[in-house]
Amino acid sequence: MNKTYVMLISLCSVFAATLMRPAMALQPFCGVYVEPSPFGDPTASAQERETRMDDALDKMLRCGFTTLIPYANTSSGKAWWPGKTLTQAGAQDFDTLGVLCRKARDRGMKVMPAVCVLVSGDDKPAGILESHPDWAVRSPTGDPLGYISPSSPEARAWVVAMISEMAAHVKPDGVMLDYVRFPNIAGATLPASPELDPQRLQQAKEGSLSLFMAEISAALRAQQPSIKIGLYTWGPHVAVNYPVAQRWPDWVRDGYLDLINVSGYCYTDNDGEKYMQVFEDRLRGATELAKKAGGKAEMSFALGVLTSHGAIKSAAQINDYISVARKAGCPGVAAYAWKSVEPYADEIQRKRYFK
Repeated sequence: MNKTYVMLISLCSVFAATLMRPAMALQPFCGVYVEPSPFGDPTASAQERETRMDDALDKMLRCGFTTLIPYANTSSGKAWWPGKTLTQAGAQDFDTLGVLCRKARDRGMKVMPAVCVLVSGDDKPAGILESHPDWAVRSPTGDPLGYISPSSPEARAWVVAMISEMAAHVKPDGVMLDYVRFPNIAGATLPASPELDPQRLQQAKEGSLSLFMAEISAALRAQQPSIKIGLYTWGPHVAVNYPVAQRWPDWVRDGYLDLINVSGYCYTDNDGEKYMQVFEDRLRGATELAKKAGGKAEMSFALGVLTSHGAIKSAAQINDYISVARKAGCPGVAAYAWKSVEPYADEIQRKRYFK
C-alpha cells in the first residue's frame, strides 16, 4: 500500500478519535482578593514583607485559588506601586504590587489586579480630587463627594492613564474594575450640569459612564490585546435606572468586558432566612442579562467571607454558596478577601472547596 495513503488513513483515524473524545471543560474562574497593606507595611523590613507574601501565596495555592486579585490602589486615592499618577501607599521604597504579582506568577498563578476606578475618598474628596475639585461628583445639596465624575473628559483621560500605567507596570493577565459607578445617592449630580432634571441627569450619567468604559477597554486592549477585563457589580438591579448608572449589560454586548463578578454578599443579617434564595435570584438574574446581551463574558460571583454587609458563619457555607452559584449558571468565584479566608484555610484545603 502507498505510504502516503497509509499516512492519510492514520491521520484521519487520529482526527476522528479527537472528535469523539469528550471536550475538556474550561476551568471556572477561581480568584481571591488580597488587601496589600500587610505586604507593604512600612514598619517591616523588605525581607519580612516578602516572607509574608511567600507564606500567604503558598496557602492560597493549597486552597485551590488560581488567580490573585490584589488591590492596585486604595479607595482614598493611593497606589500600591511606584508610579506617576498616584501617591504611593505603604513602604515608599518597595513595589508592593509588583513584587506580589511576580511571586504569584512564579507559582503559576494568574494575576488580575483590582482597581478602585472612580472612588477617591468616598464621602469626602481625597487623592486627585484635592487638586481637581472640579472633577468631583456633587451631593444633592451641591457638596463635593469623593467620586471622580466620568462626565469630565479630562477626568476620564486621567483615570484611563492611571489604569494603563498600572497595567504597563505589572503586565497582568487581567484587570478587575471596581467602582465603575456613581455613588449610590439619589440626586447626586454632575459637577458641570447640576441643574438637569432627574430623567436627563440619569441619561447623562449612564452615557458618560458607558463612554468611559469604552475608553478603558480600548486603552487596555491596545496596550495588551489578550488582557481579560472584569467588572465587579452589585447585580442585575443596577443595570436600569439606578443611581449608580452602571448599564453593564451594554458593556457586555459591546465587548468591553470578559468577566462579570456579581456581588454575593447575601447573609441572614441583611436578607433574613431566605438569604440563599436572594443570592440565587441575584446571580440567575445577572446571568440571564449577560446572555441576553449577547456577549461572551464569563460569570463569577464575589464570595463575601467577611464584609461590611455580613460574614459567613463557617467554612462549610463556602460550599453552599458555590453550589447554589453553579446552579444559577455562575461557575466562577472570587473570594473576598484573603485576610478573612485565611482562618478557614486548613478546612478549605482539606474539603477542596475551591478545587
